[in-house]
Amino acid sequence: MPKISFTLREQLMLAGLMMQSTMALIDVGMFNVAVPSIQNEYGLPVDTVSLIVAIRYLPRLGLMPIYGFIGDRLGKKRTYLTGLVIFIFGSIIGWLSPTLTWLVVGRFLQGVGGGSLPLSMALITDAFSRDRRGRALGIWNSAAPAGSMIGPLLGGILIEAFGWKSIFAVVIIGSSLAWISIFRLVPTPVKSQKSQSDFDWSGAMGLITFVTSFLLATTTSSVIPFGSTLNYVFWALTTSGLIVLVFNAVRNPNPIIGGSEIKNPRLILPSIAVNFRMIAHTGTSFLLVLYITNVFQRSPSAVGTFVLFYSLAAMIGVPLGGFLADRWISRKAGSFGLFILAAGMVWLGWITPGANPLTIMPGMILSGLGAGLCLVAFTKEAVASLGEDKVGLASGLYNMLRFTGASLSVPTMGLILAAAYERYAGGEFVSGPYQLGFQILTLTTIVGVIVAASIPSPSLNEEAENRELAQSADSHSTES
Repeated sequence: MPKISFTLREQLMLAGLMMQSTMALIDVGMFNVAVPSIQNEYGLPVDTVSLIVAIRYLPRLGLMPIYGFIGDRLGKKRTYLTGLVIFIFGSIIGWLSPTLTWLVVGRFLQGVGGGSLPLSMALITDAFSRDRRGRALGIWNSAAPAGSMIGPLLGGILIEAFGWKSIFAVVIIGSSLAWISIFRLVPTPVKSQKSQSDFDWSGAMGLITFVTSFLLATTTSSVIPFGSTLNYVFWALTTSGLIVLVFNAVRNPNPIIGGSEIKNPRLILPSIAVNFRMIAHTGTSFLLVLYITNVFQRSPSAVGTFVLFYSLAAMIGVPLGGFLADRWISRKAGSFGLFILAAGMVWLGWITPGANPLTIMPGMILSGLGAGLCLVAFTKEAVASLGEDKVGLASGLYNMLRFTGASLSVPTMGLILAAAYERYAGGEFVSGPYQLGFQILTLTTIVGVIVAASIPSPSLNEEAENRELAQSADSHSTES
């Protein structure tokens, strides 16, 4: 197979998109390290503070496919930059927040704006031929673990020196620079010929109502108990949103989500598999910070240094996963990565009480490596599953399901820890509750392996197309 290089234009495009991907994960990493400080300042129980972590995910899940749907029609670059402006505005509110309520509002707006981030995948899929998408997506995805690696360490230093609100200043500056870079460096794709009147407003509202209400109904039990009046309201809105989606899919000739998307195994199965990956990945990050802080009594900067190794392993795993995604079918590459992730979870779940903190390192490294290895295989398969004219929608649906796992993971881990603290003597300062959390995440990852193993193999026509693309790669890569 001939060697394929990226043109200068393609390199600049990837650099601009990677900048905000990195910043988004720096924000997540810094905020995770800030959780104990926020918990102490406001006197919050662990299950409540977990909601503040998760609130950033709640609004963006329903918005991800809508951003993609809009991007396919009005322009992916324009839609992406609009979302980034909202993300920056939410960061400013978080930085200036005088109360806990304002902090929650800022985090919520960060989630609203962050829903446009999957359009990066659509822009890359538009710009790169099928035989080079794995490598391009691997390079772009490597920005995420790089941000995860920088975030905890940088956050720990800033929190000790200036307090936890200082982390938002970094996000504001970095995201503003990313906006300028994307505006200047990323080429503007050709806008779809579909008109604005073609937009499925009823489907969009049904999707937002269904996803957001479902997450509110299932993740807020620490403050809105199951069976309460407000909880019933959330479930009623969930049902209403689902009914609107079903009727819209039947009656609308061009629905935002129709039967062809729901029945497509090349979109749904990778999306479900990566959902389990995100449950384990996000849950591990949350558990590790509290584990190292409470059990080993380490400072925020020391916690950031520990978590650095997990993120470094993930950063190494993502480009390796891109390499495998271009050579193996998605089923094999994704299953292999999830198997490594499960092995790391097993290690972390077997740590005995009173162990040396260094004994968690092998488990952290294996978990991070596995989380990185499987990501690109699922991304490459899902984003291209609906064809070239629905790349934005495919990336939005894929990431909606992907980050549903992240949204459910942290509140669920918070509830599990809160219950486990009562079972184990010493509460949050012994390792038992965290071992239980890692064992539950191990089972989740194993389910992900089973789902990944069910992803269909490419058809003979698709394999032939890949060979033809590979043969023409030299001439394509040397174009201006």
